[in-house]
Amino acid sequence: MAVTTDAIIFEALQAHLRTMPGVLPIAGPNVTFPAAGQTKPDKYLKVDFLPNRTRQVTMGDDPQQKIGIMQVSVMWPVGRGILDGLEVAGAIVNRFKNETLFASGVRITISSEPWAASPLQDTDRLMIPVSIPYIAFEPEA
Repeated sequence: MAVTTDAIIFEALQAHLRTMPGVLPIAGPNVTFPAAGQTKPDKYLKVDFLPNRTRQVTMGDDPQQKIGIMQVSVMWPVGRGILDGLEVAGAIVNRFKNETLFASGVRITISSEPWAASPLQDTDRLMIPVSIPYIAFEPEA
């Protein structure tokens, strides 16, 4: 179980993604994917967590504001067009749009509508990055 604010935020955002209906397999940061003995699926999601600088919005020991982005990249096989991959990206946008999550005393607000960036072509995959911006406050001690 997460204890630090950034870890709590990441755990809550990832849990919200994992409970999305019809979610594809997820490759998390610094986790072997696929698991040993399995083959990489044609379609999957790749998660990156990008916390930004903490903002001190008050004086003293009050809880500080945490901001950042969780990026979920839709990984799609080459040669199958982009329409279905864009649909998955749109479902991720809709999953997080206007959401506020609560975890271990931390309120995590999606600070603006998530967005899908331009698809990026690689040799064996098409990647459609979806950026999910958040704002959270450290729990009060």
